[in-house]
Amino acid sequence: MGRRNKGYIFVEEKKKGPGLGCLVFLVLLIAGLVAAGAMINSGYNRRVQLENASVNVFSLDRAYEGFTVLSISDLHASQLGSDLALWKDLLNGKSYKAVVITGDMVGKTGEYEPLLSLIHNLKQINATAPIYFIAGDQDPSPVLTTNRGTPQVLAKWVLAAQEQGAIYLDSPQQLQVGKKKVWFTPQYLYDVDVEGMLGSLNNQKADMEAQGMPYDPVGGATYRALCYRIEVMERTRIAMREMTSQDLQIAVNHSPLDTDYIRESLQWSEEVHPFSFRNIDLLICGDLCGGGWRLPGGSAIYVEGHGWLPGDEGIVGMQRINSLNQYIAPGLGAPAGQFPPGRVFNPPAVTLIKFTAKLE
Repeated sequence: MGRRNKGYIFVEEKKKGPGLGCLVFLVLLIAGLVAAGAMINSGYNRRVQLENASVNVFSLDRAYEGFTVLSISDLHASQLGSDLALWKDLLNGKSYKAVVITGDMVGKTGEYEPLLSLIHNLKQINATAPIYFIAGDQDPSPVLTTNRGTPQVLAKWVLAAQEQGAIYLDSPQQLQVGKKKVWFTPQYLYDVDVEGMLGSLNNQKADMEAQGMPYDPVGGATYRALCYRIEVMERTRIAMREMTSQDLQIAVNHSPLDTDYIRESLQWSEEVHPFSFRNIDLLICGDLCGGGWRLPGGSAIYVEGHGWLPGDEGIVGMQRINSLNQYIAPGLGAPAGQFPPGRVFNPPAVTLIKFTAKLE
């Protein structure tokens, strides 16, 4: 049998692969790229951007032209709130008449010092702008309904924020703008029959009093929470009587409202009273944090309930659904429950929202 190179002709020589050195180089290259990307993204996340948005209102009264609010959301107890220099660089010289905080500022940890620091810093920069805040779904419950050894109804973090100078938005709040008024209102109140709710709550209160629950260690907390709800509804009823069709109405909610809900609410809403879903000039929300992880210069990668690469509609920014303007804040933290957590190619941001009758 013939031989070739001292071997049988049917025995093939093994081809040499890339070698261990090449594999090590490739692994190190990938690790370096990942580390560089992480460093760049970390730099993104340490900076807060100031965005601008306009809300166009048909036949806007001239007194409201240029009226601006600062929208902040989803701090999640980040130390970003404590950096006075950051907020001064961002907001010094900027004109706004109010601050609207749309929840998840404390987060599940219950650590509210960063929120208090943020409120303090905002007051240092613009002492005349009221700061309105609501709770998010990741914040500790703002209202105590169980016995916790205190007669207080509102949670410690809410009371502390109030003591720092912020206004807990549990009922419509009025802001005077010249001779005109702007109302800031929790969105859910537009869905409530206030008179009917008051009747129901007062009946519950009478039943609890008949059972002696105000004096019970456990039932007393529930009774105090019920009295607080009655007080909220009474304040809402008073505000409704003061509202006029010429007032500007800003609704505040933590989570964005979906398109079907908005359209159905507009369809069934009555226009006989100024306090109506149809008369909301702007709804400010938060919660989604722009989707958390985003493609460079592009869409969110995945958002629960919205799917993969959903675009920005219903995720972040200004949207107009029928006659309703909804602004979804980009937020300062990451969406709750997201895995992996964090923000990627999605720097934290707050927004100046300006009212105008001009088409821009």
